Amino acid sequence: MDGLAWGWPLGIMGVLWAGMTEEEARRALTRGLSAGAAALLMWSLVGFGFAYGGLGLWMEEPGFAALRRVYTLGADPQPLWSLVGLSGFLLQGVEGSPEAATLWAHAALGVLCAALLLGVGMEGFSPRIAAAAGAWLGGFLLPLGIHWVWGNGWLSRLGLTLNLGHGVVDPAGVGVLFALAGGALLGLLLPGGRRVPQSESSFPPVHLPLLGGWACLWLGGGWLAWLRADPLAAARPALEGALLARNAALAAMGAAFGAGLYTAFVAREVDPLMLIRAVAVGWIAGMAAAPFTGPWQATGWGILVGLATPGIVYLLRREGMAVQSLALLYGVAGILGLLAVGVLADGRAGVGWNEVGKSAFMGHPGLGVVGVPGWGQPADPGQLTAQAVGALVLSLWGFLGTGGPAALLRWGWRRWTLRRGRLPASEETSESSG
Repeated sequence: MDGLAWGWPLGIMGVLWAGMTEEEARRALTRGLSAGAAALLMWSLVGFGFAYGGLGLWMEEPGFAALRRVYTLGADPQPLWSLVGLSGFLLQGVEGSPEAATLWAHAALGVLCAALLLGVGMEGFSPRIAAAAGAWLGGFLLPLGIHWVWGNGWLSRLGLTLNLGHGVVDPAGVGVLFALAGGALLGLLLPGGRRVPQSESSFPPVHLPLLGGWACLWLGGGWLAWLRADPLAAARPALEGALLARNAALAAMGAAFGAGLYTAFVAREVDPLMLIRAVAVGWIAGMAAAPFTGPWQATGWGILVGLATPGIVYLLRREGMAVQSLALLYGVAGILGLLAVGVLADGRAGVGWNEVGKSAFMGHPGLGVVGVPGWGQPADPGQLTAQAVGALVLSLWGFLGTGGPAALLRWGWRRWTLRRGRLPASEETSESSG
């Protein structure tokens, strides 16, 4: 894996820290590292098996031969409705495989980014709770999402099972990592986070503008390096790296322009912190669609995303989210990134993606992933539907997968403390009556 890919998690942390005070950043770093370390540990123990336990069913690499068990709703030996992998736990059967080691390390960096986003955003929670949430995320929640989209699971097969375009297309992880982690963070914050509604009449201060500016570059450059080093690229249609980098950068710069235009028009000043956040949102919202669209579409999408960014930040702050919890913004960006594929794709790339349309698609040879309006190609509403289903499922899975267990644990803890608080009084009453 390219060492430049480590700029990806560094960029995420830098963008989040840019708007925090020194004390806020210290707490956020502690929670983020706690969640990240726990997530990587659980990814090693069980997460890799849940995510890629069926990889050997559709890839002929000898290094993946031991990964051939899945749980599926069907009886097909190469199941179309695969829900979870069931081999490769504790790296058994693949510990001596260079291919499996490369895949483990590549996916682990994405798991780390998602866990950092979750941990940093958990304002009001202790580092121990952040570590527990990171372990749950890296050991179970994220691996299932990875399996569904990248591990030949049921979301990637919607094109074959329900005729929804090419199935869910997410080469960059905007849905698998960001939308899912954003949903998980929201599931924790809604019932249990520290929320104080803000009614700011001016823009919040930017505490580390230089760090935030550099972090925007690390985020995009590291992410692009990570994508180019994808060990499963040989099993997917080739994506042009120069096209990917150009369009993703245009979306990010378009977002900066849109946010700058909005703040200059509304507040008579260009807010640097909003620009930093908009560039990060632009990277996330534009990365998945970048290989499948043209430069003008990518730029226009970026401008629209940039114009929407201040409004999203405003709504989150009005709902009482702390500055650390604005990590939710990047979960929203992940949802937008998934939908962008269904809106911007024009059929220029992705021929045979998820094994759909290898020879011809919708009667047109050589037609790749295409959405609505199609941009000169036959429009495919099914692709937009697939992307919407993917965005809903992944974000809802993160939300329910953390919010549900957290609510149950909180209820159980309150019941236990209530019983423990009443026990001495009941014992004292029984002794005095005797």
